[in-house]
Amino acid sequence: MDEERLLDGLIAGPDDAEYHLDLGGLDVPHATESVRQMLERNRFRAPRTILVTLGDPFPGGPQNLFQPIGRQLLEARRAGIVDGIKPITSDHGPGYWIRTVGSE
Repeated sequence: MDEERLLDGLIAGPDDAEYHLDLGGLDVPHATESVRQMLERNRFRAPRTILVTLGDPFPGGPQNLFQPIGRQLLEARRAGIVDGIKPITSDHGPGYWIRTVGSE
């Protein structure tokens, strides 16, 4: 990884993402399936940055998605599908900023 790309990953944030996946209002099974499908589609596209927002947990609602989605994204990183990931807080609620490896 060259220094410029590493620096881009450190300074990039929610406003710099090319795409947005909003998981707000979904339960854990539906949210993890949405992320799985998104990651699968992006394996065959050019590398891109994606903002994955989780929505705000609400009393009596679905469990907080932060930990299960975070685990799923870390597994994708270990598998070489994602090469940059960081937790964020945005106007859309908590989430993750990711950069996919894609195919060039």
